[in-house]
Amino acid sequence: MPSMPSTGRSANGLPSMDLFGNRLDPAGNEAGAALAQDAGRRPDPHAPDYLSITPSGMVWQRGWGGAALGVSRSDGPSRIDGGIASGYADTPQGAGLAAYDALGRALAAPDGVWQQVIAQRYVDGGQALASRFGRSHATTPDMAKYVVVPDGIRVMPGYRPDFAVVQIAIRGKDGWGCSTWPMVWTNGDWKVRTPENPDDLWASQPLDSLTGFGVWK
Repeated sequence: MPSMPSTGRSANGLPSMDLFGNRLDPAGNEAGAALAQDAGRRPDPHAPDYLSITPSGMVWQRGWGGAALGVSRSDGPSRIDGGIASGYADTPQGAGLAAYDALGRALAAPDGVWQQVIAQRYVDGGQALASRFGRSHATTPDMAKYVVVPDGIRVMPGYRPDFAVVQIAIRGKDGWGCSTWPMVWTNGDWKVRTPENPDDLWASQPLDSLTGFGVWK
């Protein structure tokens, strides 16, 4: 059944942390819990840093195996059903949330669920993308704990209501690594536009600064 809106904390749960010490709130179940949405709290589209502003009411929840699952009160997701989050706002913030969620759930969800994440949250992924994620699950069974709260997220200039290029910065040994996720608005939601070579989604560009990124914590 779909999750009901939640405060991001469970009555008998306590906060924990990811590998880098970022707070993770309990959600009451490992698939996470959607929060009540208020479109009036969305960031100002006329703000100079609109493409990197943090969504309002941002919460990182502890998911399967300690994975960080991001939800907000302004830009989605509005529902989580069968382990799959959906209902993101048609905004840069909605695109950013949807991008990292699609990655995190495809890596952290249990067998039978991550395949559905790929089928429903990726466009034109097909067997090639499923095989690529399958290799990740096979070689790193505890992959979920490496789905951490990102240190930076931004949407690249050129954003349109039907297309966004999201960059996600994750802490590494020497600085940060940045991956790039093309997102398309289709059937009323943001989904990952799988590149011709799915391995491109795993390409990481080294960064020595987070200038221009938003801190979505």
